[in-house]
Amino acid sequence: MGFATKNKFFAFTLASTLIAGYAGSASSMQAMDPNGPPAPPSNVPSAGSSYFSKHFSTDALSMDVKNAVLQANLAPVSFKRITVHTRDQVTARGEGTGQPNQATYTVTIEMEDGGHGLVRQTQSAQNRDGNTIVRFELSYRGYFPFLTQSVPANADSLPPVIEARKVMHFDTHADGHINFTYLYGPSGKPTFADPGQVICDSGKSYSAAELNPAIQGRALELNCQNVDTNGMVTSKIKLAYLENYGVALMVHTQNPESSLDSTIVDFTAE
Repeated sequence: MGFATKNKFFAFTLASTLIAGYAGSASSMQAMDPNGPPAPPSNVPSAGSSYFSKHFSTDALSMDVKNAVLQANLAPVSFKRITVHTRDQVTARGEGTGQPNQATYTVTIEMEDGGHGLVRQTQSAQNRDGNTIVRFELSYRGYFPFLTQSVPANADSLPPVIEARKVMHFDTHADGHINFTYLYGPSGKPTFADPGQVICDSGKSYSAAELNPAIQGRALELNCQNVDTNGMVTSKIKLAYLENYGVALMVHTQNPESSLDSTIVDFTAE
């Protein structure tokens, strides 16, 4: 099968990412490139799995991106591991009837210190039928992606890792207007000629306990959009940047096909 289109990539690209797009990731599967990473374990991988730690690390980045990260001298994250459970309500545009289709997912997010100011994350989502998909990611603070891969648990082949190949603009602050522009491509394939872009603007500051009583400190609203190579906005995402932990969690997202609202059920930080 073919690679996901650029629009689908942008729909999946931010840190907490779109459960609304999970079903679509299966349709964009292709046979694993023989030079790409090996298949993950058949059971749902954990944040401590060898596959995760090896292929979603600073050393797995392209040389240009790794140098950009090292030269940025990013502040280290303030935690060892964060575990979040969410309940995500997805509303998709109904086909034929015009009536919306809704589905609820239970999601487990494991975030850990990826070194050099980066965050390594797994996200395992399950619907009521027991279908599971796992997303691996290496990002800056949960909202600027460097490496991403979504893998259905019943897949007999892997989709490619989508990897940033060159960073063209990288704002490291978390407030005001922030921008991440980069060249990217699927593992084992050429880099796309045009860059991808994530643009965010900060909004109100509020008590993080409004999201869940276990979360300490303040949360800063980040309103982000993914822009494709034609300058079109392909998705809009609202994040909560948790100032005590230095990471962002997705609260709401929408694209032309679907929207998602995420509720944090519990939160644990080490």
